Amino acid sequence: MLNLTLAQLNFTVGDIEGNKKKIFKVIEEYSEKSHIIVFPELSLSGYPPEDLLHQEYFLRACMEAFRDVVNKSMHYDVVIVFGTPYYEFDLYNALAVVYKGKVLGVYKKHHLPNYSVFDEYRYFRKGEEPLMIDINGYKVSFSVCEDIWYPDGVERETALSGAELIVNINASPYHVGKYSFKESFVKARAEDNLSFVCYVNLVGGQDELVFDGRSFVVSPDGEIVARAKAFEEDILTVSLELDKVRRKRLTDLRWREASSKAKRVEVKAKINLEERPYLEGRVEPSPEGLEEIYEALKLGLKDYVNKNRFKRAVLGLSGGIDSSLVACLAVDALGKERVVGIYMPSQFSSRESYEDAKKLAENLGIEFHVIPIESIYKTYFSEFEKELCELRFDVADENIQARIRANILFYFSNKFGYIVLATSNKSETAVGYTTIYGDMAGGFAPIKDVYKTLVYKLARFRNEKSPDIPERVFKKPPSAELRPNQTDQDTLPPYEVLDRILKLYIEEGLSPEEIIKKGLPKDAVYKTIAMIRKSEYKRKQAPIGTKITPRAFGKDWRMPITNKFK
Repeated sequence: MLNLTLAQLNFTVGDIEGNKKKIFKVIEEYSEKSHIIVFPELSLSGYPPEDLLHQEYFLRACMEAFRDVVNKSMHYDVVIVFGTPYYEFDLYNALAVVYKGKVLGVYKKHHLPNYSVFDEYRYFRKGEEPLMIDINGYKVSFSVCEDIWYPDGVERETALSGAELIVNINASPYHVGKYSFKESFVKARAEDNLSFVCYVNLVGGQDELVFDGRSFVVSPDGEIVARAKAFEEDILTVSLELDKVRRKRLTDLRWREASSKAKRVEVKAKINLEERPYLEGRVEPSPEGLEEIYEALKLGLKDYVNKNRFKRAVLGLSGGIDSSLVACLAVDALGKERVVGIYMPSQFSSRESYEDAKKLAENLGIEFHVIPIESIYKTYFSEFEKELCELRFDVADENIQARIRANILFYFSNKFGYIVLATSNKSETAVGYTTIYGDMAGGFAPIKDVYKTLVYKLARFRNEKSPDIPERVFKKPPSAELRPNQTDQDTLPPYEVLDRILKLYIEEGLSPEEIIKKGLPKDAVYKTIAMIRKSEYKRKQAPIGTKITPRAFGKDWRMPITNKFK
């Protein structure tokens, strides 16, 4: 039996000293009940460190912290496994195994992802050697993140050489549907290799990425015997009965046949530790659906604001669904005392919008200000008229209102050190139904990757917990209120149609013709895609926001602005 501790922590990119102290704290608290303590991928540097890895002095600091962890281990009878940038002639994304002041082995990540949000070939050289050690007579092997996605990779190689436990450390970003897929293929690795598999994941927000945690251990039967919490730090210890692996392999002819032909992996080191008390693993529930998405958005917002040391968040409250949802997210993430809402009516704003914005602010208990923009707008207009003569009201005048509101929000930001939360959603951002330097401006966009139809669902989900959003907000037609009797559907297809087109085009990469064959109206498809293409320059200047879909606007989406392809 081996006691395994999954240290699912929220590390911060670049905070090498702080990250190291977090590791030390866990070692001090859990060494007496653990044989092995496992931390996530690139724990020391935080993930992803990006071009910090091109700064030699950053790497030097990481290697100094690496040596500090090795020295710290001298005082504890426990094996420590952690991720770190490792510089040895070249740079590697590495996993280090240390014990009693010695480095038992350094595993260098074999498969470097270079798709979606990943850019690891830009920074790292890939490793080639497996790593397996013997702890109390049991063989334990190691790998890093992407390596476990390959069924015939290093895990298979070490399992056929006798590894009863496979430890895989991760910094795997969240998107909808990804966890259930990860769980299923890790179960397959455990069943195929007749081994226990430990999957330790990072938790926390880092710029546009959010890491969901949910570290877990799977038995050779494909059963989850331990799972940490979702979207929060958690440290979980479980006793693994590794003799179960040996019993299963004795009666499995497929494993015996495969292992007889496999290339043998040598054991790098052998150590013996004292017995530990038996600890039953807990299996935390795994959120799904709207709850999962809401928790991801909340954590992404919370960590961006806190890690970047903003005192409070300020946003424009329009009385609409988008700003209402963002306000709820902000309160849930930061606390009501750190959220400021500002209602900025013009001559086109309805009485109902004011009432709904005020009621929302009261329900949430946040600071609320009303700053009318009509007189400011008229001053703008009169000055333009002096220079340009008589002017007809058009979209330029609509957008001036949005930009005035952005100026007010950024005045609060500049004056008091607040972060401005943009309230634009993915549907609007996709088709450019936002004003550049206006309502799309901000320091962070919490619902940037949330389609409009999902905004309504998430808002309804939140209201089921606490009915803070006035019911009228759900029922009135969406409107920017920049001219009389304006609604979004004056310009856009119905959001149910628009969002289906957007998903097929953005996330599945279908052509207009293929989308039309799915039953979507031809005119709407061509109009929508033309708007997406035309709005690329805006998106390049938009604030970042939490990624929750397989393909978000940001690192996932690298379209050229100048683009003549039809």
